[in-house]
Amino acid sequence: MYNVFLALSPIFILIVMGWIFQRAQFPGPTFWPMAEKITYFVFFPALLFLSLYQADFSEADFPVLIVAVSAPMLAVCLLMLCFRPLIRISDPAFSSLFQGGLRPNTYVGISAAYIFLGETGLTLSAMVIAIMIPLANTISVAVVTRMGDNHSKGWLRAFKSLLTNPLIIACAAGIVANLSGLRLGLGTDEVVGILSQASLSLGLLAVGAGLEFRGLVSKWLPIFCSSIFKLAALPLLMGYFALWLGLEAEVVFVAVIFASLPCGAAAYVLARQLGGSLDMMAAIITVQTVAAMISMPLILGLFSG
Repeated sequence: MYNVFLALSPIFILIVMGWIFQRAQFPGPTFWPMAEKITYFVFFPALLFLSLYQADFSEADFPVLIVAVSAPMLAVCLLMLCFRPLIRISDPAFSSLFQGGLRPNTYVGISAAYIFLGETGLTLSAMVIAIMIPLANTISVAVVTRMGDNHSKGWLRAFKSLLTNPLIIACAAGIVANLSGLRLGLGTDEVVGILSQASLSLGLLAVGAGLEFRGLVSKWLPIFCSSIFKLAALPLLMGYFALWLGLEAEVVFVAVIFASLPCGAAAYVLARQLGGSLDMMAAIITVQTVAAMISMPLILGLFSG
């Protein structure tokens, strides 16, 4: 486990650096929202597209991987919905708890996979993301639309946002380009490669800059419950299920990386769109990001042998 922690330490150091920079207002208060925006819409999609464009889908047994990723996610969603009557919070607050128990911070995941497995990790990450992100977004839109303050409206807007999600578009484009045999020319692949190189470091710094520690104590129970679902139940279920399906060790390991991730900032954007609890969502993202510094080495240590 110690070796896993050491391998993950650069990721968490960059997150802490981002938080320090934001607190010091360096390079300026308007920089970090713009940095996150360009990473989300340009740099990270470029990385996903390039990884899927260059991937050999036959190596990872992609149809089995779809089942290995989807089934545990659906099972945890069902568990959270069954848990709803047991916790006394508002529907908007529960919608944020639900997102926190499901959605991954892909910046952290793809960085971790690259640290452990290099280019193979990037390729496998893109495959997992191509399954996980559309599924997590679709389910989250449905739940937050139903339980958020705007539950009587917003379906069309929410699903329009889903269909125009840059990560989903990049994954779809990469898969289509790969399977169709399309070849990029005129230096396009080099441009995409250069853009993708900015995604990991800037994305992790932006994660740290977005952390907010005020008002956490009063929300401890939903935060705790959401974190148990996301940081323990989902990765353990996905890891052992993937092993049972007979996937190769590297594929299982990357699937577990993405299942063990803290919730990402995209959940906050969706909560704002559809009337979820913004304070609860921000608190869950912050606590899970910090807690993952302990939980990820523990979980990954189980599947690193």
